[in-house]
Amino acid sequence: MAYTYGVLPAFTGVRMDLSETLLDAGQSPDACNMDTRYGDLRTAGGFSRAASGAIQSATRFLRMFLYPTEHGVRYLAVTENALYYYHSAQREWRQIHTFETALQANRIDFLPVRMQSADRLLIAHGSGQALLYDPVTNAVTAFGSSERLSDVPVSSVELYFGRLFAAGNPLAPSRLYWSKAPGADRGIDDWRADPASENVSGGFVDIGVSDDPITGLIALSNQLLIFTQNNLFRLLGDRPGNYRVTAVDAAYQMPAHTGCVRYADRVYFLCDGGLCCYDGQTVRRPVHGAALAPLLREAIADSTVSAACGDTLYFAFRSNEAFSYADTMIEYDLLRGTYMVRAGFLLADVQALRGELYALTREGTLVKFDDSPDYDGAPIEAWWSMPVQDFGHKEADKTLLMLTASGKGDIDVRVLANGGSYLAHAHFNDTAYAVTEIPLRGVGREFRLSFSNVQGAPMRLDAKAALLYDVQRRPI
Repeated sequence: MAYTYGVLPAFTGVRMDLSETLLDAGQSPDACNMDTRYGDLRTAGGFSRAASGAIQSATRFLRMFLYPTEHGVRYLAVTENALYYYHSAQREWRQIHTFETALQANRIDFLPVRMQSADRLLIAHGSGQALLYDPVTNAVTAFGSSERLSDVPVSSVELYFGRLFAAGNPLAPSRLYWSKAPGADRGIDDWRADPASENVSGGFVDIGVSDDPITGLIALSNQLLIFTQNNLFRLLGDRPGNYRVTAVDAAYQMPAHTGCVRYADRVYFLCDGGLCCYDGQTVRRPVHGAALAPLLREAIADSTVSAACGDTLYFAFRSNEAFSYADTMIEYDLLRGTYMVRAGFLLADVQALRGELYALTREGTLVKFDDSPDYDGAPIEAWWSMPVQDFGHKEADKTLLMLTASGKGDIDVRVLANGGSYLAHAHFNDTAYAVTEIPLRGVGREFRLSFSNVQGAPMRLDAKAALLYDVQRRPI
């Protein structure tokens, strides 16, 4: 017999695109609702209500927008048939607009603009004339006019070099519109040609082919990205006289514009093959971009909503056609290049504001992700499975004896070996420098250890836990 200590490495992230035997011991082929930012393994924080009360609606919740203004942050939400804002003084949601036809979530776009020296929020929804929201009076008015050719229904809006660009007209689905250059009496609601100068004029151009509708617009510092149903184009130039549109030649599945997120003048999005990044020239995969590809193949791509909060990207989506709301969320830590999966909630939309992540839930509540021990009252079920381990000696039998670690809370430790399963329980009292010994059982050539919280309670397992096991060479 040979007693041996092995030290578990720091915990990193989830990876599903390799055989378990090829994963680093700090990675996981199956984990949920865990936080590994500091190398320790802890239950991820939940969320709590950012606005009391829930929106009372008989139709589905679609989108939300947190609009920061000099008068404070305005909370807005869209259902299939109405627009709501949160009255902070009365602590209630109030309906301020009714849509004539039912809306679709991936055809709603928000854009803060400046008109007549006043802040406004432009809301494009594709089913009619775009709307303007006044954050002072909470009034909603129609955007544009037939005289200025800007009353057409659009579902995507973006500012690029001072002009408003718009697309998504159901009668001209591949048409890209732009407004006149700002200045004098010209505004973003004037899309007419100007006989004085082509470079001052508003106008439009048809992108690609008529049966490939534009689905989204995203402006970077030096180009406007134009997502269509089947292709990606970019518009270069700063005035109509030098505009040029070129196709981006790369292999990927096109995302919904709600699933695209800007970070450091790049655009990230999910497709069934993994995480993709447009870097200003082409679409490429980040390091380990396919890490969650097996999970993403089941995702409903056009349901994805996204946000960038600090140096972390969040993508929430439906994992099943039967679901009406996003039930899975992926966190991608850009600095560490690691992924984590979150679940246990149903979300309509997510948005980041001032370094904090918010969401609109199925219940019509606005919540903020924080260090709460639950998801607005719902317990957080968290688990982490280590990849299969043979400790470098697949030819030898091993007997697990003890896990020695520090941490906090209660943790269930499950051992899987040789077709059998053993469950141990550990309680940590969080005393400084206190170490707990957890007796284990299990005999086999390969093992898997899994850690989970108990009854949804917070837990923490500190990095560098030590595993005592016995190695017994098999006879030849």
